[in-house]
Order: sequence, then structure tokens, then C-alpha cells
Amino acid sequence: MILLTIIVFILILGALIIVHEFSHFIFARKTGMRVEEFGIGYPPRIIGCFRKENKWKIFFGSKTPKIKSTIYSFNLLPFGGFNKIYGMESREKSSGSFWSKSIGKRAIVVFAGVLGNFLLAIILFSIGYGLGLPEIIEGEPPANAKEVGVQIILVNGNSPAEKAGIKIGDKILKIKSQDSEVKIVNEVEDVQEFIEKKLNHPITLILKRGNRILEKEVTPRENPPKGQGPIGIGLAKTARIPYPWYQALLKGIKSTFLLTEATFEALFQLLKGAITKEIPSGVELTGPVGIGSLVFHMIDLGWIYVLQFTAILSLNLAILNILPFPALDGGRLIFLLIEKIRKKPIKAEIENLVNQIGIALLIILMIAVTFKDIQRLWG
Repeated sequence: MILLTIIVFILILGALIIVHEFSHFIFARKTGMRVEEFGIGYPPRIIGCFRKENKWKIFFGSKTPKIKSTIYSFNLLPFGGFNKIYGMESREKSSGSFWSKSIGKRAIVVFAGVLGNFLLAIILFSIGYGLGLPEIIEGEPPANAKEVGVQIILVNGNSPAEKAGIKIGDKILKIKSQDSEVKIVNEVEDVQEFIEKKLNHPITLILKRGNRILEKEVTPRENPPKGQGPIGIGLAKTARIPYPWYQALLKGIKSTFLLTEATFEALFQLLKGAITKEIPSGVELTGPVGIGSLVFHMIDLGWIYVLQFTAILSLNLAILNILPFPALDGGRLIFLLIEKIRKKPIKAEIENLVNQIGIALLIILMIAVTFKDIQRLWG
């Protein structure tokens, strides 16, 4: 399972980065820029190919042929991809270079990666709705609904549920008490009523997680913290409902925009909390270790959850890159805006220094978040 999680994690991360870089590539070509190399994975290069005189040429190794056509390469480190646009770093202004184009065209190319990940999120959500993503339902489910049941949609930190190993996405099939009372769960109220009768007494939840049936023992609290229930879970009746392609597309677009709004709101709350030193509950950053843990859990729940999670990650990558922070696409757009206002670009030395500081800060943040993820998983 761990090996499968690592493979899936690398494939997801690689796919999201390749889509991001391929979007830069497409728009660079469309705006007349010369792309020196488009690579899958990161160097050292294993194999490359290019088109010359209407014929494809293949070569091996890191030595780059002296050509003006695009090299397409497969590289050793399988964590994503890259896109090398002629003159982007050197500020060369000869024909076909990044800096030979207008500010508008350069801005389009810089923004293209964000657009690519945003559109990928829409596509994945739409495919998911076509197959039947889990969603909250009210009243009687439609005739084509699958896997109808009461699902855990929230697990509070440091609660009896969290300590028992109960996870978001688990479905409650039955509840039983020590005196052998058993309740088959069909509605959210079935769980709530049973728990209220068993405060301070151990109960066992029979759960379905993916294809596995689990039993978790918890003791409902009589006086839980404010905003939490006796065992610290949130419940909803859910089902998987497949939609026709046109409805799936509309729902995919709607979900992407709603999630975008929610993500920006969460980022605002996180920033506000950092200033006021009051981080809101349920809002936190997650690094590679935390994402890997979530991938493990999504595989456990089922591949439709992996698809949904990939769509969420793609959207988060788009939002992260549009932020006006040095070294990100949003930061590059800010430099282009300043160039538009000043009628000339900022000196390369200054821009490079600012981007290097931005990269350093991002690395420090990533290390801190990763350390916190490790603490949360093994603390």
C-alpha cells in the first residue's frame, strides 16, 4: 500500500506539473516564442528528440544538439516537467525570444500555467460527476444513486473519533453498545440518537472504508468542546450520482468556481490569523508529507476519491501560482505590471534577487509545513 501510494503520489504530482508547463509551452508557441526544450521529468536527460528537415531525430544523454527547433525530452527525476523558453532568463531580445514580445503576450504565457491547472480541475471534476462523485443528498436519493449511506465528513482534532482512527470518508453501517444493542444506520439521526443515549459509555462503530469493514470503539463525551459533538464527527447522508455529460460539465465548472472562492477565503483567514495570532480551526497548510498521507487515505477510500483529490490539488496549484509572491507566476505578473507602469523593466539583477529571496522563503515555509505534517502524523 505504501509503495502504491508513492507511485500514485508521483504520478499525480507529475501530471499536474506537466499540465502546468505544457500550458506555458502551448501559449509560448502560439505567441511566436521559441521553446528550446519541453521536458517530462527533471534532468539529467535520458533521451530527447527534435524535428529537423521534416524528420524526427532521437539522441541520448545530456549533451544538447545545436539546433533551433524544440527538444522534447524524458528525464531521470520523475517529479514533473519543465519548459525552457528562449531568452526568458537571459533577457535576450532577438527574434523568437521571450523578451522580444509585448508585455501582453508575455503576461499571457506566464498566466497560461495557472489557466492550465484551472481547466484541468474543471475536466477532472466533470469526469468525476459523470462517473458519480460522492455528494451530500437530502430526502430520497434518485433512482440511479449508488453507495447511499451516512458518511463522516468531519473529524475534530483531539476528539474520541480522531484518537480511535476514524477518518473523513468513512461510512457508518451499524452502531452497537456493550449491552449488545445494535442499530443499523440509514439516516444521520440514527447515529445522533444512539450516541445521545450512550454518553460516557463505550460504543462500537462498524464502518466501511473503501472495500474494508472496520470496527472502531469510542466513548461519547457528555460535555464536548464548543462546536463539537460527543465523539467529534460531522455527518451527512451521501451518495454517488452519475450525471449525463452536459450536467456533469456544468457541475464541474460550478464546483471549481465554488472551491476557488472557498480556497481564497481560507487563505485570507490564514493570513488574517497569522497577523492576529489566531489561526482559525480547520484552516491549515499541508506539505508533501501531508499530501502523501491524504493520497494514502484517498486510495483506501476508492479511486473516485483519488480523482476528486487530484482535481482539488490541480486547483490549489493554480491558486498558489497566481498569488503575487516572488518566484511564482503571480510574482512574474507583478513584475510585468510594474514594467507596464514604468515603461521599462526592472533591472535583471533586482528581479533575480527578489525571486531568489522568494524561493528561499518558500523553501523555509515548505520545511516548516513538512515538519508540522510529520508531527501531526507521528506525534
